[in-house]
Amino acid sequence: MKYTTFILSYFCCILISLSFANHPSTFYGDSHQKLRALIKAGDFQKTLRQLTLLDIDIAGVDVSRNLIDVLIGDEEFKRLSSFGFILSIIEVKGVSAFPDEKYKNPQEIESILRSYTKKYPKISKIVKIGESVEKRAIWAIKISDNSDLKEPQEPSILFNSMHHAREIMTPEVSLDIIDYLLSNYKNDQRVQSWVDSTEIWIVPMLNVDGNAKMWNEDKWWRKNNRGGYGVDLNRNYPEGWKKCRGSSGRQSSSTYRGDAPASEPETRALMGLVKMIRPVFNISYHSYSELVIYPKGCRPQRAVNQDLIESIGKTIASKLDYTPGTAWELLYNADGGDIDWMYEAYQVIPYVIELNSRREGFHPDFDQWRDKTVKRNRVGWQYLLDRLKGPGIRGRVKNNDNTFIFVKRVIDNELLQTYKVQANGYYHLILAPGVYQLEFSKDKNIIKKEKVSIKQSLMEMNIAL
Repeated sequence: MKYTTFILSYFCCILISLSFANHPSTFYGDSHQKLRALIKAGDFQKTLRQLTLLDIDIAGVDVSRNLIDVLIGDEEFKRLSSFGFILSIIEVKGVSAFPDEKYKNPQEIESILRSYTKKYPKISKIVKIGESVEKRAIWAIKISDNSDLKEPQEPSILFNSMHHAREIMTPEVSLDIIDYLLSNYKNDQRVQSWVDSTEIWIVPMLNVDGNAKMWNEDKWWRKNNRGGYGVDLNRNYPEGWKKCRGSSGRQSSSTYRGDAPASEPETRALMGLVKMIRPVFNISYHSYSELVIYPKGCRPQRAVNQDLIESIGKTIASKLDYTPGTAWELLYNADGGDIDWMYEAYQVIPYVIELNSRREGFHPDFDQWRDKTVKRNRVGWQYLLDRLKGPGIRGRVKNNDNTFIFVKRVIDNELLQTYKVQANGYYHLILAPGVYQLEFSKDKNIIKKEKVSIKQSLMEMNIAL
């Protein structure tokens, strides 16, 4: 038997329980109207795995208190009850109400981005990276001292929001990144340094169709709007797709992965941007649960350079007072996610940051929580912009032709990273201070070896092969 913690008054719970028993459709109505319910797990990880296997829509968690929020309809309630789960309903009134309209829709995002580039034309540029299933434009903004130019000697960093339509706080963080950088550029030397030395890319809203549907039809909507049933964009990336029961093959599921890897134009839009800019770091903003998640998503896999990725992730988490870990450590298996694909395809060091707690949920009051959330998260993205400056090594491989760099620790010859040099010959390796051997390989043959000592600042080294 699983136990729950009731957060409504006893009297209200009795009324809800009686009403539900006699008139379940009173609360749910059609399939779009679901209730948010609470499960307190004795065995947190086991309960999460069980809920995932039952294809239950897990909204968020409180890791420290072993609390799990789920979104359920009539059938899910019956199924969970039959398996012995006891649920505390925590949102009943206003099931049909939509979020605060101060949050942004796709049209407002485009308008805001255009207004920024009009106001700051020298250091910002709006770029259409693709179109959605329903042919809405997906926009990115580039912030750099020469925004119209491609400067391959500068590293890139990426921030993206709203893979999932109902996570309406996430674009606010991206918009705050944009506003902070542009409005402070002239008067803040730290901001000037970031913008002058980095190509900063922000995608405030990837899932434009899903967000439109969330505003117009279903406030709990998560996926895009493929065929009206939708695909979970963050289960649609090629890496690990359908690999570890971390997604669903049912179209009605909230984690439906699509009928093929990268089947969705929204997924391909972000993939195309990553291929073009080769970011060193990425943060994908989600909500909610106050977590910092890093690769990989399938139990018990870890990244090759896990120590470094984990160290940076834990630093971000400590600054935010969030909980760090992989998806399978903190929650459940998650296959086909963007951060696993970025890491494997282009050696990006990527993170998912889950904003806000269960108290705020998907739709926190705008006036009460928006500014608190974006200000709290500034230390996370700002830390990564600082971290680009070292420790690490950056340079260009002359005569590059499909070159790979194998990074080995000298003390024990352990392989820490395999990096594919960019087509333009540039590479950027984030490393911990120490002594390493870099092996430059073409056609599986080691062409050159270089021993390097990494200090606290970024080292520059050009190589001719």
